[in-house]
Formats: sequence, structure tokens, C-alpha cells
Amino acid sequence: ILTSDLQALTDRFMGEERSESVFRNYERRNAIRLYPHRPASTHLMKYVERQLASVIGASTARVVLESTLTGRDMQIEDVVSIVDEASQAMTFSRELLQSAIENISLGVSVVNHQQQLVVWNHRYLEMFHYPKGFVRVGRPVEDLMRYNLTNANLSARRIDDIIEDRCRKMREGKPMSYERQRPDGTVVRIDGSPIPGGGYVTTFQDITAMRRTEQALKETNIYLEQRVRERTQELQVINEQMLKAKSVAEQANQSKTRFLASASHDLLQPLNAARLFTSALSGKITQGDTRQLVEHIDSSLGAAEEIISTLLDISKLDAGALEPDIGVFPVNDLLKHLATEFAAIAKDQDLALHVVPSSAWVRSDAKLLRRVVQNFLSNAIRYTASGKILLGCRRMKGYLRIEVWDTGPGMSEEQLGHIFEEFRRFQHGRDKKGLGLGLAIVDRISGMLNHPVSVHSVQGKGSGFAITVPSAAPDQSRIDAARAPTASRRVSSLGGLHVLCIDNDAAILHGMVALLGNWKCDVTAAESLEDALEKLEGQAPDIILADYQLDENRNGLDAMDSIRAELGGAIPGILITGYMAPEVREDAIERGYQVLYKPVKPAALRALVNKQLKQKRP
Repeated sequence: ILTSDLQALTDRFMGEERSESVFRNYERRNAIRLYPHRPASTHLMKYVERQLASVIGASTARVVLESTLTGRDMQIEDVVSIVDEASQAMTFSRELLQSAIENISLGVSVVNHQQQLVVWNHRYLEMFHYPKGFVRVGRPVEDLMRYNLTNANLSARRIDDIIEDRCRKMREGKPMSYERQRPDGTVVRIDGSPIPGGGYVTTFQDITAMRRTEQALKETNIYLEQRVRERTQELQVINEQMLKAKSVAEQANQSKTRFLASASHDLLQPLNAARLFTSALSGKITQGDTRQLVEHIDSSLGAAEEIISTLLDISKLDAGALEPDIGVFPVNDLLKHLATEFAAIAKDQDLALHVVPSSAWVRSDAKLLRRVVQNFLSNAIRYTASGKILLGCRRMKGYLRIEVWDTGPGMSEEQLGHIFEEFRRFQHGRDKKGLGLGLAIVDRISGMLNHPVSVHSVQGKGSGFAITVPSAAPDQSRIDAARAPTASRRVSSLGGLHVLCIDNDAAILHGMVALLGNWKCDVTAAESLEDALEKLEGQAPDIILADYQLDENRNGLDAMDSIRAELGGAIPGILITGYMAPEVREDAIERGYQVLYKPVKPAALRALVNKQLKQKRP
């Protein structure tokens, strides 16, 4: 028997494609090449028998192969054997198929090429509730479809169209997939696929639970989206309310600040006049009980001035009207000034004030830093009944800590938590006139300068306050300037100096006339620009002292500008004001004037007048 005979045999039972694959596999496994017209080896024949047995059974394969080898026809016994084995194989295959489809959760139906039902499972019958005997082998699939659609509340035409469409897809061997909701609310997913021989298999899956879950999720999502929208709207309303509340609070704070500034300014007017009068009176009375009374009056006015100045400081800090002027300076300058300022006060209270000098330099705003340490010393003197007060510095890496220690009553932990609050005072102080704003100012200044403040206190032993300031390298130019020799000079005499004073407050004008009269000045007092020009009669004064706020919404800067323009020349001028707004000071300096804040201190006024006159001289 030739190799080609064996291949022809396998082609008949296995098909040409599979037969070709069988012989190619044999060649690969045995690393040989088969030639069609050469005799087949025993090994190849056994291999072919095994391959045929997998398709037609072992007995049939053996009979077929023996008939081919001997060239004889098969006997009736052989045919019976083949048919019997084939029947057993078909029966087994059908039982296996039926068992398989009965054990899956999907409903299954199979139709042949004539679109007649040939196989189904029990789940299929359960899903569609067919009448008994309705489902049978050979039943046209069209009958089954029509029964299922009859209860779907569809018109007869619509039912015919659906059946025609599905049957056409089966005939054409096209897959299909769709869902159908039945009258009882269940949802069935139907998937169909063609099978070899023109048949068609369809699966039916009850997806009601899945669709209900999806619907529940969709409804939940809708609910959640609605809740998110509602919460978003609520948050927007809350945010708007918070913004409104913040705006109201800011407006209230600004109103408070403006009120403090305005009230403080109004209080400064009579206070300024009173201090001018007491200063003028002091210059005329040199001894006796009257002199002592004048000093007491001046002391009381000084206390009132301190309270108002404190209110002004708070209003300026809250309004952001203070801009730090950061520079480098020796801390010993600060220590010496404070030692001079507080030495007499401490002595009057029978307290020993020790100030330890320091050669360190710092970077800060000298005036604001001085204000902080002034508050430390004022509190130490106010609350220390006996003992001593120490002012000194402690060097740290990159910083200098300025400290004030006292032997006062000390504070409890609870008190320490409140000392920086506004209007907070304790009962141990000898001076009851303060407002309790000193440390509130310290807290604001330290925050603005970014200089940390620390407190250490032990009840019954005393307290220590400190502010930490960045260290700096010495400024050699300042050192050289301080060492440079200066010509000794006496305080300039103001005798015969023609001074023009402009203020809409008659009391302040009288006070200025009295004070300047003591200095032998020739004073022209005017309540307005027109009044000043009329009294000057074309004669320019040596210097102008003008209040900022005049009548009819005019201000002192414009008045001085007008006098300069009318009389000619750059007449020196000093703006006297209780307004601390930085733009007022900047405007005055830009126009060439100096600024002096109320209440006016005579020594400061005299020094500023001398400075202006010296700048005018060539």
C-alpha cells in the first residue's frame, strides 16, 4: 500500500485539511519526508489507524484499514460492527451534549438548517412557560418565536416583522444579540450564533437582577448627584454668608479704627493746646507753689497723652498704617536711651534699674523696637513693688535677645495665657491709669517685624520678657560718622524769628503764641489761608507751622503751598497733625515740609524749627 493510498483513506473520513495536517505532523515528529508513490511503512500505517480511530472508532478504523490492505470488500458482519459502534458513538455524543446543556444556567435551543428545533434544555422551558407538548423535535422556530411574542403587547404586523428579521439572520448565519422585557417585568438577554451545517444555537439569560441593580445604581447616582448639588449650593450659601460676615467684621474693624483715630485726633486738639499753655507757663514761672502746680498739671496731661498715644498706636497697627523702617544700628544706642528715660522713673519708685551695655548690632525698625522694650520696662516698673529691674542682651546664633527681668509678683500659668489681650490688666500694679494695651501693642509690633516675643514668670519671684531680633554686621559708615569730630555749637536762638501759625482751633493758636513768645519769636496767628495772607500783608514769614485739618475741607499742605506761591520763595514749613496715615507724611515730605505729630512737645518743635532753618541757609 502506498502513502498516497493512506492519505486518500484519511481524506475520506477526516477531510482533506485535517488529513493533510495528520501527515505533516508525522513528518515533523519523525524528521522524515513522505513521498506519495512510495510504499507506506508499518509505523506509518499504525499511526494512521490511531488517527482514524479518534474519528470513527478503533474497530471501524481497524476494519477499514485491513480492507484497504487486503483489497477485499467488507463483510456484512463488518458493516454491522461499524454501524453499531457509530450508533454508540452518536448516542454517547448526544447524551454528553444534552448533559452539558442541562447543567448550565442559561436557556439553550438549537435548530437545524431547516430552522427546526432539535435540542433544548429544561431551563429554556422554565423561562418561557410553554404549554405541555408544545416543544418537540422538529418544531419550527417560527412557532416558538410567535408564541413568545404574543404576550408582548405588540401588533400582529410588528410580530411578523420581528420574526422575519430573526429568521433571516438565522438563514444567513449572522450572530444576533438583543434584550426583551417581558410583561411580567423580567428582562431576557438573547444571543444567537450559527453552527456548522447551517444550524443555529441560541442562549437565553435572565438578566432581571442585573438590570435592577443597574437601575438602583443609576437612581443612587442620581440621588448622590442631587445631594452633591444641594450640598454645593449649601456650601456656596455658607461661603457667601461667611464672606458677608467677614466683610461686616472688616467694616466694623475699619469703623472702629477710624473712630479711634478720629476720637484720638479730636482729643489731641485740646490736649495739645493745654500742653502748649503749660509749657509757656513753665517758662515764666521758675519757683514756688505755682511752679509745682504747673508741673502737676503737665504730669497729668502727660498721662492723658500716653493713653491717647496708645489708642493711636493700636488704631495704626490695626489699620496697617505703620510701615516698618528696617535698618542696621547698634543696640547700645537703644539701651542708653532707655536707661536715660527710665532711670529717674525707677528711682522715684525706689527700684534699682541695671542696664548692661552691649556691642552687638541688630537689623530692625529702631523706633518700633524701642516701643516694645519701653513697654517691657514700663510693665516691670508698674508691677514691681521693690527690688530691681535688669535690661540686657543675650547673644544667640544669628540673633540677639533683648531681655527685661524684674523682681515683681510674677504670674500664674493662667495669667500668662491672657497677658497679650487688649485691655488686660492685673491687680498688682501700683499705677491704675493704664488701659492694658501695652502688651497688645507689643504683640502686634512683634508680629509685624517677625521678632518673636517670649515670657518667663514664676509667682512670687518675678518675670522676664524678651524679644528676639536678627543680628547684623556693624555699619562702618555709621561708626566713622559717630567718631568724626563735630564743631561745638549752642542751641540756636529763635529770637526775632517771624513764625506764621495756621490752625482752625483758637485754643491751640493761643498756646502756640504763648510758647513761641517765650522763645522771643514774632508770631502771626491765623485760622485760615485767607486770614494768613491778610495778616502777612505781603511779607513772607521765616517759617510756617500749619495744622493739617483746616475748615472747609482744606488742609495745611495746600495752605503752605499757596503762601509760597503768593509770596514767593521756598518758605520752610512744618505740618502739625494728629493723623498718622503714612500717605499724609509722604505727601508732606514730597512737597518739602517736615511733619510733627500731636501732641506737640516743645523740645521737639524747637529742634525741628532749627533743622528747617539750617536747611534753608546756604
